[in-house]
Amino acid sequence: MAASRISSANLGDKMFLAAKASFGTRFPAVRAYLKAESEKLAITLRMIIEASTTGEMSKAEAKILLNQQKVAASAVLTATEGMTAIAVQAALNAALKVVKDFVNGKVGFGLL
Repeated sequence: MAASRISSANLGDKMFLAAKASFGTRFPAVRAYLKAESEKLAITLRMIIEASTTGEMSKAEAKILLNQQKVAASAVLTATEGMTAIAVQAALNAALKVVKDFVNGKVGFGLL
């Protein structure tokens, strides 16, 4: 992933691709849900980046907002056919790992 550039515009796509690889053979069962949840996470991260850089959101508020979205995404993906909490957590971790440096650099603290 290091070879491809991450931007605010492609956060959802980068997370989707990273999580897709994590799901392996279970991917077809969660494809549509994963795409939607990846974009919701990206929207949340974009909001955090913008609000953090303008001072409208504190570090604590950013972490709370991100955690809320992670919990929501985990619930949706866990509810899909045959998914386990471990597989979902691994996919979410892979998705967030791929955008970690970009997001943390933009907000100026270790959010991810």
